[in-house]
Amino acid sequence: MSRNALGILVLLAAGGALGTVAVLARERSYVVPEHERPLSIPLVLSGAVPSGYAVRTFDVEGICCQGCSSKLHGALLAVEGVREAAVDPLTAVVMALAPLDMPDARLEAALTFDKYSAKAR
Repeated sequence: MSRNALGILVLLAAGGALGTVAVLARERSYVVPEHERPLSIPLVLSGAVPSGYAVRTFDVEGICCQGCSSKLHGALLAVEGVREAAVDPLTAVVMALAPLDMPDARLEAALTFDKYSAKAR
């Protein structure tokens, strides 16, 4: 038998085996998982500033995408006392609604991790 004929025979056998598996396979059981709708990170703070609170603004180096916005937003909201946070990835500006007596250094520390470096305005 020639090499070409042998190659065609092997190809037909493999195709027949795969076709048999496809026909005899059970019904599909994989279901694509449903994910929660992604959290929308605000670009700016909204509403009036309550008494005892101030808007703090920070320039943050290292922001490159919406994933960065999500990390920084979560880091700010994890600081006790921060009521609201906003991240604008295009201008690399992060804002927080924080108590008047909270030092900027505490918020800078919360925003300075991994590749991010924060500086209060």
